[in-house]
Amino acid sequence: MGCVLVSRVDKAQLERAHEALIALQRYENTVKSQKITMYKPLPKGQQGAFFENQTDRFRLVLGGNRSGKTTLGYMEANAHSLGYRPWLPSGHPLRVVRLTNGQPIPVPNIGRILAQNYEQAIQQTIIKKFDEWAPKRLVKKIRYNSRQIPTAIEWTNGSIMYLLSNDQDDMAFEGPSGHWFWFDEPCDYRKYTGLSRGLVDYAGHAWGTMTPLSQPWINEILASRAGDPGSGISLYKLSIWDNCDECGGYLTRTAIEAFLSDLREDELEARLHGNFLHLAGLVYKEWEPRPPFWVQPREIPDSWPRVCVVDPHTRKPLAMLWAACSPSDTWYIYRTIEDPSIKIIKDAAERIMYVEGWESHDQPGPEAEPVVLRIIDWSSQEVDRTSGDSIRDRFTQINRNLVHVLAKKHDAQFGYDAIHEALQMKREWDQPGLIVFNGCTGLKDNFMNFCFDEWGTNRQRDKMGEKQTYRKYNDDFIDCVRYIFQHKLNYAMLKRMMNAREEKMEYGLDMDMSHNGSIFTRNGTRTGIGGA
Repeated sequence: MGCVLVSRVDKAQLERAHEALIALQRYENTVKSQKITMYKPLPKGQQGAFFENQTDRFRLVLGGNRSGKTTLGYMEANAHSLGYRPWLPSGHPLRVVRLTNGQPIPVPNIGRILAQNYEQAIQQTIIKKFDEWAPKRLVKKIRYNSRQIPTAIEWTNGSIMYLLSNDQDDMAFEGPSGHWFWFDEPCDYRKYTGLSRGLVDYAGHAWGTMTPLSQPWINEILASRAGDPGSGISLYKLSIWDNCDECGGYLTRTAIEAFLSDLREDELEARLHGNFLHLAGLVYKEWEPRPPFWVQPREIPDSWPRVCVVDPHTRKPLAMLWAACSPSDTWYIYRTIEDPSIKIIKDAAERIMYVEGWESHDQPGPEAEPVVLRIIDWSSQEVDRTSGDSIRDRFTQINRNLVHVLAKKHDAQFGYDAIHEALQMKREWDQPGLIVFNGCTGLKDNFMNFCFDEWGTNRQRDKMGEKQTYRKYNDDFIDCVRYIFQHKLNYAMLKRMMNAREEKMEYGLDMDMSHNGSIFTRNGTRTGIGGA
C-alpha cells in the first residue's frame, strides 16, 4: 500500500514538473521571439541621450570595443522599420519613431544598413544582432544574393531594410531614396554623401556607430560640427566601462582589464575612449561638445568684467576671443571671430568696436560691453620691414582704447595646465571653471583637434617615447584662452579694473586700458598695485 502511495505521489510530482518545464520552454520561446521588448539602454553613459535626440539629422556614436554601440545602432534600425520602439510602453514620448521634422516615420518605410563588408560584418555582426533581437513574427522574409549572403530584410508591415557593404562601388549609393540609414563602423565619404542625398525626399535622418580607427573625414565633417547651432548633428561617446556589470552592464571587470592590457597606448584612445585614432594624442580629452562644457548662449550680466584676446597672424585670419568672468571665477567664452574677410588691422579694429557696441569710433560709451582688458600675442610687437610699425602699434594708432597688453611670452605650460584644471569637475553636479557658448565653433574645433606632436615614425616613438610638445596648429583659440590663465586673472582683479574704467568714463578721462587699474604695464607684467 505504501509503495503504491509513493508511486502515485511521484507520478503527480512528475506531471507537475513536466507542466512547469513546458511552461518554462514556452516562456523561453516567447522571450527569444520578443527579446526586443526587454531591451534596456545601459544605465551608465550616453545611450539614453541617443534616443532622446531622435530628430537630429545625424547622430554619431563613438565607442570603444564592447561598449554596446552596435546593439544600440541595431535597436534603432529595428525600431525604424517597425515605426515604434517595442521596449518602451505605449504612451511613452519616445515610443513612436520620429523624423527630423518631428513627424512620425511612415510605415512602411525604407532603410539602409551599411557595414564594412558582406562576409564578416553583415553575416557575423548585423545578422547576428538580427537573429538575437528581431521579433520573428514580424519578419516576412530575408533576401539573399547568389552567394547566399543576406541583402535585404522584408517586414510584414511592408518596410524594407537593405544591407549594404562599404566594399561596393560608390555609384551603387547614388540616387536611391529612403527614410533612414545607419552605418556600423567607419565608411567611405562618398557612400555617406550618396546615402545622405537619398534622405532629402522624406526629411529622413541617419546615425553611425563606430570605433574610430579610420576615415578621418568623420571627425572633420561630422564630429567637429556636433552641437553647432543648426548643424543637426549630435555626438555620443561610449566606453567599454559603461558595459561593466558593476554599472549595470554585461562584462566583468576582470574581462575588461584583460582586454585593455593587450592594447598599445595609441590604440587605447580609440578602443577604450572612442577617440579618433589620428587624434590619439588629444590634449583636452575631458572637453566635450555638450553641457556643461558647451552650452546654449545665455545673457551675461553687465556687472561681469570681460576680456578680449587677439592672436594675430600674417597669412591666417586673426583669432579674436571674448570672455566674461563671473563672481565665482568661472570663465564664459561667449564670442570668437576668425573671419577670412578681415584682411587688415583696420578691419579687425572696426569689427571689434562693432560687436562690442561702441557708441562712436572714438569712445566705447556706457552701453558697450565692459571689456576691461585686452591681451595680444607677443608676436604682435614684431616690426614690419615695409611699414616700420607692428600689429600692436597699428591697433593703438587706430584708437588708444584698443591698446593691448602683451600676452606672457613664458609660462605657456602653466596656461595649458590651468585649462585642464578649469575643465575638471569633482562631482557630477559641479560646473567646470571654463564654459564655452555653442556659437564659438572655432574654439570647439581647437578643443577637438589640439594634439601632442608625434614622431615621424613608429620606430622613433618606440625608441624615444611619446613627445611632450604640442602640435602648433588647431591652437589659435586655445592660445587665446591660455593667455587669460597665464595672467592669473580673476573676478576681484578685473572688477577693480572695471570700477577704474567706469570712473574714467564718468570724468571723461583717457581710457587707455594698458594701465587700467594700474595692474598691468604695457608689456603685460604686473605692477603689484592691483592685487594678486
